[in-house]
This record gives sequence, C-alpha cells and structure tokens, in this order.
Amino acid sequence: ALTLLTAGSGHAAEMVSIGLSTGVNQVPTVVGQAKGFFAEEGIDIELKPVNRGSIAIEGVAGGSLDFAESSHTSFFSAVAKGLPLRGVGVVSRGFFGRLIASNANADLKSLEDFKGKRVGTQVGTGMHMVVQMLLEKKGMKDEDLGISNVRVRDMPAAMASGDTFDAVIGWDPAMERIVQSGYGKEIVSTGDFMEMAGITYPFVLSTTEEYLKAHPEAVQGVVNAYAKAHKFITDNPDEALRIYYEYLKTTGAELDEPTVKQMMFDVERFGGVAFTDADWQDLPATAAFLVKAGRIDKSLEIDKIIDRQIGEKAEASVK
Repeated sequence: ALTLLTAGSGHAAEMVSIGLSTGVNQVPTVVGQAKGFFAEEGIDIELKPVNRGSIAIEGVAGGSLDFAESSHTSFFSAVAKGLPLRGVGVVSRGFFGRLIASNANADLKSLEDFKGKRVGTQVGTGMHMVVQMLLEKKGMKDEDLGISNVRVRDMPAAMASGDTFDAVIGWDPAMERIVQSGYGKEIVSTGDFMEMAGITYPFVLSTTEEYLKAHPEAVQGVVNAYAKAHKFITDNPDEALRIYYEYLKTTGAELDEPTVKQMMFDVERFGGVAFTDADWQDLPATAAFLVKAGRIDKSLEIDKIIDRQIGEKAEASVK
C-alpha cells in the first residue's frame, strides 16, 4: 500500500485493508482510491482483490483484512454461522442478472413465457436466489423454468452452440458478449428483475465488532470516503467511467468502454453509502427467504448486525 499522510497534518495515516469485490461493485472503491478520498480521511488503503465476497468475509473474520465488500446474502450467511460482523455501509446497489433468450426464443416477452423451457443459471449464487424469490412471488419454482447449473463464464459458448439452452440468466460482461455476438436477445433486464422482485440488492461493507469498537474513527473515515466516491460517480459519470475502465485494463480484463458503461449505469448503483428505507425493506425480506430456502438456519435481527448511523453521518459530511 502507498503510505500517505493525513491531509493537513504530520501524522501517519491509518493503514486499512479492504477485500475488493469483483465487477461494478468495486467502482466506488477504485474511484475513492484514484481521487484520493481515502487519503483525505487519513486512511492509507490497501486493496486486496478477491473472487467472491465470501472470501473477503473469511479474511475479515480471520484478521487478514479489515473490511469486506460482499452481497447482502454472503454477509447474512456469515453472520448466521456466528461470525461477529457488522455492516457499516453500502458499497453499491443493484442486481446484476439479465435474462438472454436464444434467437429461437427471441419473440418471448416475460419470465413466465419460459415455463417448460431450459434456462441456464449459476445455481447457488445471490443472483440465483433472487430468481428463486421472484419465481416464488409468481407461484413458480426452478423446475418450471427447467433451471440447470452453468457457470456464467461458460454461458457465451453454450449460447453460441444454439441448442443447449432456451435462455440464460447471468451477469455482464458475459451477457453483453452473447448479445453483441448475435447469439441472443435480452428479454428481462437488470432493472426489470429489480422492479419485479422489489429489491435494491445492497452490497454491504462490513468489518468485525472488535475492529469497529477499537477503530471507530477509521471506520467512519473509510465510510466517508465511500460517500465521497458515490457523490463523485453521480456528479462525474464520464470521469468515473474513465477511471474504472483504466483500472480494468490493469487487471487484464478485455472489455470495451461501451460494455463497461452498460455495466456501471444500467441501474442506479451509486446512490449513496447510507442504508435507505428501500434497502431496509429488502434486507429482512432477503434474510427471511434465506431461512425459508434453508440457506441459513436462523432468523437475523437486521438492526443488531447493521449500523445505519455510520453511513448517515458519512452522507451528511458530503452534502
């Protein structure tokens, strides 16, 4: 990590490590680092990219990381297993699944139209769970859609073959590749899924109870930096896109700028670090569904595992 000095002081900055999630959820963290927002808050940030939020959570629980970025489902699963985590802010929001139909099914209009078809998705992911929540609302199950397990990265090849699936539900850039290659058409967008399921799908920034008690100023500083990043992305979308696009190039990701723009701004992902009332409806509904589906084995008291005040204080600091 770069060693930075607290703005306007001679004190060494507080060293903080964050488990950086994959995909567009990481945009505020990357922007916050590039624009110096963490440094302004007296934070020397070390970003450690991880493949899944659950790996970041394991790092926080084991002491190798200070903060984790993860889906709310991964956060709930960890807390249900007894990990002493606290949610302190919203990294980003927004579901990321899209339903892409094969060309033979391009005239279908809705999720229900795929009853009796073969639909591929990555079973066991947070995306799959939202699909299950939505199906339950519609009085349907996985079997009605002929859901079968396929990794998102393998979906473009499966759709190119033309006869493996009638549709796939996955995330970008894989879905955009299918559409751009001419092997499928979007029938249900990310925004459609969110509206139908009534979700905000918050990505949670979490740390341990112990770290929060021992370093309250550092926690507030980190969340303040995220709040500045959210505001910057909203006010300067073109520059935020450029920063993230340049970052992706350093990771070896081969994406064009229009695809990255589609991923970042398909729904409102960067609307602030404080938990909103809409988030506060999504969180208990999702936790309850996880219990019902047998994914976690006990009910959770959301207000005991998430601290709303830290995000609210951070938002007030950037108004």
